[in-house]
Amino acid sequence: MGISSEKMRKLSGVGMVLALLLPAAIAGGEPVWNLVLAAEAVGGELLEIDRALLGASLALSETGIVGEEARRVLEELGGVGPWVVDCITIDLNGTILEVAPEEYRYVVGERIDDQEHIQELLATRRPAGLAYIISVEGIPAMDFASPVFDEDGRLMGAVTVLVNATELFGEALAPHQPEGHAKIWAMLPDGTIVYDVDGEQIGRNTFTDPLFAEFTELLEVARKVEVERSGTGKYEISGTVREVLWTTVDHQGREVRLLLSLDADEA
Repeated sequence: MGISSEKMRKLSGVGMVLALLLPAAIAGGEPVWNLVLAAEAVGGELLEIDRALLGASLALSETGIVGEEARRVLEELGGVGPWVVDCITIDLNGTILEVAPEEYRYVVGERIDDQEHIQELLATRRPAGLAYIISVEGIPAMDFASPVFDEDGRLMGAVTVLVNATELFGEALAPHQPEGHAKIWAMLPDGTIVYDVDGEQIGRNTFTDPLFAEFTELLEVARKVEVERSGTGKYEISGTVREVLWTTVDHQGREVRLLLSLDADEA
């Protein structure tokens, strides 16, 4: 049985699409409804980041990307959510010019042009995000960036907001975590776990971490998750058969998978 029409009416456009993407055969249970709502919540948080970055980019076009006024723009951008670590501006060489809050002032002058999403932004002049990195601040985090243009339309640099991915996804997913042994977690297509209720899993890569090497069924499911936007899978671990359902949230041409894991007898 599919998700009821009453529930579907409560969804935003993003949530509606995700609900329709889930295989019809499994789209009726309450845990799966939780997954749909979780995906909608994550999409909403990413949209808010986009809106805040766009506003900051437009403001910086007038103030410039260095100086006291630029710092005030960054301070305002940092208010987009409690999971923000810091906000910076960079020039066309990827050199950090300004930062807020002040406690991260020591990163000014560092270059981040070796980061893939920054290279992408400077080459395409388009926003880039969902970049899971070890930041120059020394923490695993997720970065979002937007180009800044001057009044003549010339690229000046970029503004970025660095977020604590554990807090971002934890806040979005917490209201929708199912009861019992089921859980909703987040993984990038490359296998990097960016959120799990078990904090020991965060940052591990399903394909390369020795912890997962002996679990061949789990790795087979992970390979499906890598290439398929939504689907189901099953694996046995420590004598327990687990079922996995997943869907995708898109952001600026990149994807993050949201997965629902539950014991097979709960599916």
